[in-house]
Amino acid sequence: MKTRRVLKKVLWGSLCLIFLVSFSAPGAVAAKKIRVATVALPTTTIYQSLVKWQSLLPERSGGKLEVKILGRGVMGGDREMIEGCRLGTLDTAIVSGSVLGNIVPQYFMVAMPYLFNNHEEVNAFLDGPIGEKLFKLLEPKDLVGLGWACWAFRGIWNNVRPITKPEDLKGLKIRTLETPLDMSTMTFMGGIATPMAWSECLLGLRQGTVDGISTTYGLGYPLKLYDIAKYATRTKHYYETAPLIMSKKLFDKLSPEEQKIVKKTASDALLWARKQQAEFDDKAKPLLEAKGVKVNSLSPAAFAAFRNRTKTVYQQFRFKVGPEFMDEALNFIKSRR
Repeated sequence: MKTRRVLKKVLWGSLCLIFLVSFSAPGAVAAKKIRVATVALPTTTIYQSLVKWQSLLPERSGGKLEVKILGRGVMGGDREMIEGCRLGTLDTAIVSGSVLGNIVPQYFMVAMPYLFNNHEEVNAFLDGPIGEKLFKLLEPKDLVGLGWACWAFRGIWNNVRPITKPEDLKGLKIRTLETPLDMSTMTFMGGIATPMAWSECLLGLRQGTVDGISTTYGLGYPLKLYDIAKYATRTKHYYETAPLIMSKKLFDKLSPEEQKIVKKTASDALLWARKQQAEFDDKAKPLLEAKGVKVNSLSPAAFAAFRNRTKTVYQQFRFKVGPEFMDEALNFIKSRR
């Protein structure tokens, strides 16, 4: 009798297991994981935009799509990430808009000197017809644009003096990106353009190899630039975008509904981050001053003087960007003022 009861329990247990497996199997579909790479540190708004996307995408896709963040440059720098997305070996990445200019020259337009007056103009530009056209230009390069994050407006950090006018840059070696556009902009602003990789420039500033660096003003606080620079100036000499790009090979494998959800959630997350960055830039001054940094903004006259000095850069890059596209972009901004 005891043996019979044991067999009966085993039989019932087996039947229950079979029932549960057969009942749950049809719905047990694993979520599609989208890997997104970035060089941004977790303390930056760019990284936080990906965390935001990580929460929005599963929520709006009903758990069918998820995001996995590959941070701290584990997939390489901008060039490596762009190439990985083009080849389909990487799903998505946030990259520098200026570096995208190497394969789609129209992206240089966004980083032209003193193009924008404020964040409102930038948002209208990126979220409007010009931004849409820029994303369309990626598709022949096997890329899809999902949304615009940003490093925001660039400023100048240095250890010599505050920058209040173009003459204050005379004789100062300022680290720039390793791009002709960034170097040309700094040269016409009045400084000595010194191209240098980001991985080298902070040590260069410590050791005096360069007098200063051109980087996002608001980024200086999370990166602790206050430890190595005495002066921070909101020159706002250009706006650095950070588009979120996806491999077209992966995008084409998604259903139309999934494509729509991916684009919308990414765009929403990145717009949120842009607004957060703009707010932080405005709040950064007292935080930096508390760390001993002398912070200043340009007067309207100085801003106009720098804008006037860098007009030649537009002539230099007119045919690289494309005359029609440059005129379209400039006319759009004029219409907003």
